[in-house]
Amino acid sequence: MFERESVLTLSDGNEYVVVDKYIDDANTYVYLVDMNKHDNVLFGKLENDEIVEITDPDELEKVIKRVNDNLHN
Repeated sequence: MFERESVLTLSDGNEYVVVDKYIDDANTYVYLVDMNKHDNVLFGKLENDEIVEITDPDELEKVIKRVNDNLHN
């Protein structure tokens, strides 16, 4: 399993650093930033040992708010 500050290579071939990770309702959520292109960010959740990008606007809003709270508290 990975933790904050871990480096992951995703299926797009890019290396991402785990900026934040948390578990909510038995789901693991992550905020990732591309190590080489810092404006390439990804909010995702772990499904079957694979990180899947969150596309649902309501879920994405919830995750962004939680990540923001985690990083600023």
